[in-house]
Amino acid sequence: MKRGILAKHFQVDSQKTQDMNQTDRFKASVSSALPDFIGLCLFFGISFATFFLFEQTNSPIAQLTFLAVLITISLTRTASILLHILLSPGVRYFRILPIDCQTAKNIYRLMVIVLGYIITILMFTIVAQKLGAEQQTVQLLLLFFASLLLAATAIAVLIYKNRVRDHILAGGDADQHTVEVGMVRRQLASVWHILAILYLGLLSVLVLSDIVTPGEHTKGAFLLSFFVIPIWVIADKVSQWIVLYAMSTLQLHQSHYDETEDVSEEILLEREKGKELYLKVSNFSRVAVVIALFIWLAGLWNIELPYISKLAAVLLDGLIIMTLALIFWRFISSWIERKIEETLPEGHEEEEKNDDAEWGAGADRGRSYTLLPMVRKFIASILIVMVTMTILSSIGVDIGPLLAGAGVIGLAVGFGAQKLVSDMFSGFFYLLDDAFRVGEYLTAGAVSGTVESITLRNVMLRHHRGMLQIVPHSELGAITNYMRGGMIVKFNLDFPYDADIDKIRKIIKKVGIAMLDDEEIGKDFIRPVKSQGVREITNSVMTIRVKFTAQPGTHFVIRREAYKRITEALNRSGIYYAHKKVIVDVPGISDQANSNISPEQSKTISNAVGAAALASINEAEEKMPQEEKGPQGISI
Repeated sequence: MKRGILAKHFQVDSQKTQDMNQTDRFKASVSSALPDFIGLCLFFGISFATFFLFEQTNSPIAQLTFLAVLITISLTRTASILLHILLSPGVRYFRILPIDCQTAKNIYRLMVIVLGYIITILMFTIVAQKLGAEQQTVQLLLLFFASLLLAATAIAVLIYKNRVRDHILAGGDADQHTVEVGMVRRQLASVWHILAILYLGLLSVLVLSDIVTPGEHTKGAFLLSFFVIPIWVIADKVSQWIVLYAMSTLQLHQSHYDETEDVSEEILLEREKGKELYLKVSNFSRVAVVIALFIWLAGLWNIELPYISKLAAVLLDGLIIMTLALIFWRFISSWIERKIEETLPEGHEEEEKNDDAEWGAGADRGRSYTLLPMVRKFIASILIVMVTMTILSSIGVDIGPLLAGAGVIGLAVGFGAQKLVSDMFSGFFYLLDDAFRVGEYLTAGAVSGTVESITLRNVMLRHHRGMLQIVPHSELGAITNYMRGGMIVKFNLDFPYDADIDKIRKIIKKVGIAMLDDEEIGKDFIRPVKSQGVREITNSVMTIRVKFTAQPGTHFVIRREAYKRITEALNRSGIYYAHKKVIVDVPGISDQANSNISPEQSKTISNAVGAAALASINEAEEKMPQEEKGPQGISI
C-alpha cells in the first residue's frame, strides 16, 4: 500500500510490534494512520479554499453540490481510515480483531463500500431537500436506496455464505470448546445465511412501514439495525471485558497463570472452578447482551414491549455506566501502580530479602508508596458508591432520601464512634505531616518496629524480633523516626596504659578510608569511621572512642565490619585490646603470706572478686551512651 510523503516521518517498525500488547498495537496503528489524517485535512482545506476563492459564479446550486461532494469524499475517506486502524488489512501485527488477513481485507472493502454508499445517499437526499424536493419524494428515494442496499447485502450473504460458515466454525475461544457450545456453533454456521436473509426481509418491511406511517420518527433506526452485527461485536467485547475484569478483581478467576509454577492440586481445582464459573457468567452475559440489543432495536422502531423495553433500557444504561466506571478505575489504578513502581529503588526485591538487618527485612519506601494505596482505596470506595447511586437512579429509584439517610447515619456513627474518628483523623494528620512511611523504623511510646502497612485506622509495625504490632493512630503519641537523617554510631575500644594513642588514631583513620572505598558499604556512609581520642582512663584500661555516621538501617552492618577491620589492623601492628583487671585488697592478708592463705580467707577473697567484677560490669552498662542501646534500652 503506497503512502504519502508524510508517511516517512510516521513509520512504525512492524517487527517491534510482535511483542506489543493490544493497547500498544492500537497506538502504533493510530500513529501509522496519522499521515492519512493530515493528508485528508489538507485536501479538505485546500479544496474548500480553492472553490470559494476562485469560483466566479455565486450559484447556490453549484456551491451546495460542491460542498455535498466534498463532504461525501471526506467522510468516506475518514471512515476508510478508521476501518484501516481497526482491521489493519495490510499489517497483521496492528490488527486488533483476531481475524486472518484475507478476511480483514474482505471486511474492509465491504465496509468501505457500504459506508460510502450510505454517506452518498444521505448527502444526496439532503441536497434534494435543500433544492425543494417534497418530503414524500425524499422518503421514496430513501426507500428505493434502502431496498437496493438490502438486496445487495442479501446477494453478498449468499456469495460469502461458505466463508462465513468456516469462520464461525473456526472462531471462538479455546476455553469455550465444550460440547454444548460446539453444537450451537455448528447449527448457527449451517443456518446463519437463512437467518440473515430473514432479518434483511424484516428490515425492508420495517422501512416500508415507516414510509407508510410518516407521523412516527424512528431516529435512525434503519442504520443502527443494518449495522447490528458490528454493534453486537462491540457490546459483546465490552461485556466480556467487564466480566473478566470484575472476576479478576474479586479473585474468582484469573485469565493468565504461570505455567512453570508448581502448585498444589487444591489450587489447580480452585482454578478449574473459577474457569467454569467464568464461562457460565460469560455465556449469560452474551445472552443478556443479545436480548437487550434486540429489545433496544425494537424500541427504536417504536415497538414497545411492556416492562421488557424498560428492563432492556436499564440494562443498557447499567452496562454503559459500569463500562465508563471500569475504564476510569483501570486508568487510575494503572497510573497509581506505575507511580508506585517508579518510587521503588533499584534492587528493591533483594532489599526485601535481606535477613541480616537488625530492624527487620522491610525495605525503606517513599512517601508515594505510603499514600497512593490509601488514595486508591478511597477512590474505589467513592466510585462504588457513585456507580451504585447512578444505576439506582437509572432504574427510577429516588436517591434523594438515600443520600439524606446516609448523611444522618454518618452523623450518628460519627457521634457513636469517636475513637474511630479520632484514629482516622490522627492518621490523616500523621500522613499529612509525613511523620512516617512504609519501611521506616520508629518508636512510639512502648511500641517500636518497622512500618509494614498503613490503613485508615491502624499502622502495622513489624518488631525487629518478628512480632506484628497493630497500633491505632490515636495511640501513637510522640514518634521517634530512626530513618530520617543519618545514624551516629559511637563505640569504645579499651587499650593498655602504654598503648601508642597516635598510632591507634592513624590505624583507625586508614580503616575508615578503606571502608569508604568499599563497593558494598562505602555508599552507605555519611561520615567516615574516625577516632575521637581518649574518652576516659579507669583504674585498669584506657578507653578510646570511635565514631561514624551512616544511612539508617545500614549502621549495624557497618559497625560489625568496623570492629572486624580495626581489630585485624591493630593486631597486624602488634596492638591488642586490654583485659580489664579487678584488684581486691583484703585487710590482714599481705603479699608475702599468699602461700599461707586459709580456706576461709580464700572464700572471702573469691566473694570480694565476684562482687567487684559485678560492680564493674554494672558501671560499664550505666556509662554506655543511649544511642548505643536499642529501642527501650535493648543493647544493639
